[in-house]
Amino acid sequence: MNAALVANGRVKYYFTLLQAAKAHADAPEEEWSGLRGEREAAGVENALLDQVVAGAERPGPDTYRIPAAAEIMAAVREAMVTMARPVLMGEEGDGALEARLSALLADLPAAENEILSGETIRRLTSGDRTAGDSLHLLVLDLHRRLNALQAGLASETIDGARASLLKDADRPLVAAFMAGLNRTASLKFDHPGLGTTATRTDDRLVIQNDIGLTDAHVLVIYVRDRRASVVYTDIHMPRLDFFRGLFEGWEMDWEDTRSRAAGEGFEKGTYLMTTGTYAARDGEDLQAFLRHLGSRLVFLIDWNRARKRLRYFLPRQDVLAVLGWAAENEIGHRAFLQLGGETLIYSALEVVGSTNMRYGEPLHRILGRENAVEFIKGVLRTAKEGLAERRSHLLIQDEIRADLARYFRSVHERLIDLCEEHATYVVEAATDLQASFLSVMSGADGEGLARSARRVKEWERSADGIVSSVRSLAERMNVSTFFAPLIGTMDDVIDALEQTSFYTSLPRSFEADAGVVAELASLAGIALEGSRELLRMVMAAGEFHQSGSRADMKPLLSSIDRLILLEEECDEALRGFQKALYARGGGCREFWLAMECACSIERATNAQRKAAHIMRDMTLESFSR
Repeated sequence: MNAALVANGRVKYYFTLLQAAKAHADAPEEEWSGLRGEREAAGVENALLDQVVAGAERPGPDTYRIPAAAEIMAAVREAMVTMARPVLMGEEGDGALEARLSALLADLPAAENEILSGETIRRLTSGDRTAGDSLHLLVLDLHRRLNALQAGLASETIDGARASLLKDADRPLVAAFMAGLNRTASLKFDHPGLGTTATRTDDRLVIQNDIGLTDAHVLVIYVRDRRASVVYTDIHMPRLDFFRGLFEGWEMDWEDTRSRAAGEGFEKGTYLMTTGTYAARDGEDLQAFLRHLGSRLVFLIDWNRARKRLRYFLPRQDVLAVLGWAAENEIGHRAFLQLGGETLIYSALEVVGSTNMRYGEPLHRILGRENAVEFIKGVLRTAKEGLAERRSHLLIQDEIRADLARYFRSVHERLIDLCEEHATYVVEAATDLQASFLSVMSGADGEGLARSARRVKEWERSADGIVSSVRSLAERMNVSTFFAPLIGTMDDVIDALEQTSFYTSLPRSFEADAGVVAELASLAGIALEGSRELLRMVMAAGEFHQSGSRADMKPLLSSIDRLILLEEECDEALRGFQKALYARGGGCREFWLAMECACSIERATNAQRKAAHIMRDMTLESFSR
């Protein structure tokens, strides 16, 4: 039995060696590892095999010259016979398996002159059960049979691990691994997996864990002296990277990841294998490493499924970060999946806020990236604690809904913040506009006015971007009936101010009458005061939204009232300006330009008043609730 387990590791190494050699021959300009770590972990002593990958060539189409190919083929044949022996020696035997082995070995080429075809390598290592039988598939089937036999032959159990042929020094190491595994194993809830066997082969302790019960998701640990070699196979590259990331802080020496084509037997993925070695300082450090390793395995179960579910709500990198956080804090993702996965969140969205979020739309587009990450972390934590404490599904769902409602309130605050940012641009534009009129009175040149107009234009463009963000977010939050008209009206303010600023930049503007410019500067001053009051109104709305108190409503209503009065003041000033302008007479150009400037400023104050009325209606409606 132990010889068969050793042969299993060796034949997988040889398969990987052949594929790596073929890959190097196909792309000789790229760097490829010699697989020394895999060779040592498999217990293959011939160090010359480390040069096989580098020496591989492709002398013709789909033809490969691989150093030591004949030796590799002979070793594969021997390993397959050794693997099958315990199964074939059983009381009932297995005629079908023996026939498979004989047929596959009969087709195994001798690799004379170190030549192998690409088709031979693909057929030898194929994991696609729909493409016909292969030695690789037979290895997988034999490995499962060997695991079952090994468990049946176990002479002792160490904290759940089925063990045999152990030495006294092995038992504390197995116990350390199982202590870590058992500490977190409950986080798999009702999912099968994490079965562990341990034995001694030659001079090494071998610990094996089945993790999630799939063909290519297996962990084998070889311990010799104070060195632990971890051989991990998977079908998902992101999960393999995640596994390696679980050992940050431990000085692991990782070999480059290998891959081989895989088919239905490997869940239509890519079969990957990586080897990491940890050199412990002493026996206590080795046990600490094994405890940590055992405690991490539960977080690999259904990891890829959780990753796909969370991609509905977060960007890829944030999903990986959340799953890493869940593992580090020993929360995991299995409870989330067991309670319904993404349906937990979508059902909460249907109740909280009644948003227009479409199924599959990223949540971060509504809550914001940071808030969405924190909310998803909360969902994982609530699901884990709820299942562990046997809370009802309804209670867990209500807790998630309550948490989501809190984040929705923060989104409302985000909309207010965007409106506040827009109002800041309005104030900047109004300030520059009045400064332009004052500079005309002091004899400024046209270039200075042109620069001012360009600045205002840039602010107006930035404000337009905010308008798009507010409208999009407000629509998804079903609050577009308030925020969309509010931000649209505020944008009318800066549009009118920008138009007036453009007029001031026209060549030879306002040369004739300094009195006209002074009156326009006075009108611009009213618009500036209104712009500042508009900003104060939006800021007061944010304070009122957070508290909902009468005390915080008072400054908001005061700003609203002030904006209405300023608009009336501007109306009166405009009428006075129009009368005076008519009485002065003058040229057609000067008359048109002065009138357009005055009317544009008045349109800005009209929009300020309209924004105040929208805010007033929203405030009174909110308070009445």
